[in-house]
Amino acid sequence: MKIAINLSRESVGGITTSNLNLIKYLYKNNIQTFGIELNSNRYTKGSTIYRKLDPLLFDHNIISIHDINFRNLIKEGKSLKQLEVEYREVIEMVVDILKENKPDAFVISGTYYIPWILSIAAMKAKVPIVLWYSGVLTKEVEHYKPEERKIYTELENSIIKRADKIIFPSSLCQKVVEEFVTKKKVPHAYVIPNPVTREYLEETAVNYSVGRSLASVGRYTPIKNFKALFDIHKILKKEKWEHECNFVTNVDKENIKGMPSSISVFPSMDTGGLKRFYVAQGLIICPSVFETFGNVPMEAVCMGVPVLVSDQMGCAEVLRKAGLSNMVVSFKDMSKVIEKVKELCGQSVLPKQLNALRRILDADFVHEKIKAIIISAQK
Repeated sequence: MKIAINLSRESVGGITTSNLNLIKYLYKNNIQTFGIELNSNRYTKGSTIYRKLDPLLFDHNIISIHDINFRNLIKEGKSLKQLEVEYREVIEMVVDILKENKPDAFVISGTYYIPWILSIAAMKAKVPIVLWYSGVLTKEVEHYKPEERKIYTELENSIIKRADKIIFPSSLCQKVVEEFVTKKKVPHAYVIPNPVTREYLEETAVNYSVGRSLASVGRYTPIKNFKALFDIHKILKKEKWEHECNFVTNVDKENIKGMPSSISVFPSMDTGGLKRFYVAQGLIICPSVFETFGNVPMEAVCMGVPVLVSDQMGCAEVLRKAGLSNMVVSFKDMSKVIEKVKELCGQSVLPKQLNALRRILDADFVHEKIKAIIISAQK
């Protein structure tokens, strides 16, 4: 069996981690994989995260697409068909890679236009598509102009129509896609939460020693709603509730609008760095307006670090199942949020709750389910 998978190397975000962990699982089970990366950067450093994989079981193909500016094409009012013409050469390159490698299925993840390009190529090469939903594009571009939003929704719909199987990381994600994107029930759909890797399960945080330290981690983008973190920090300072506030993101401090100077900003970190960061915090805050899942809070809470997540995040479903409904809140009610922050900061996660979380999010358990869906997609 041979599986194609699209690769990214976004330093802050769960897509790269999720894909790498699935590759490692398939690799461990002697299933051959190869990656296709469409890279929009003119300059890119070597991909160190994939070097440990045996090239006999994993092959990494990189296509540069920096010369085509997708956003500019959208602003010019290009139709979906015209966009496909613009990317014809890239699509044919992917088709050639797929025909040469002859995969049994193509696992496509990510948001924006790269999954769209890959899905067209897979259909042309007659390779079954397993769409592993990462983010709902229609929701991500809600702040764009109406005519731009329309083409993005058409683009997202076209990817869904080409997919043979679809894996949603939460029921919330499936519900939002069916309500705002397809406007109907999505066939061949499965709900499987994103797994948490074993590195985050090797130790349990002892939070009584960390003090009042609040933090958020993630890409600096409107849908992540990090303004809420800034507001929480300002309110607590005004109330003279002593604490420190930290933010790990992909943007330099001077480029973050409206952030108090008293918040410490850190660049993206590898797994080891994130582990040390999590256990040094009293509470991880995730205020997303909408998120299909939320890997960051699940990593943190599986280490025993308390989290406070928006009720519009898919991972809220996992917290409720594990008996941690108190860690879910609507960020529309800031007085309730402040109350929860004070209550949860430095609190321990009970062993019973921790064990329930780890069972649900166990990487081998989740990856085995995904593997079964990939196998079922073969034609």
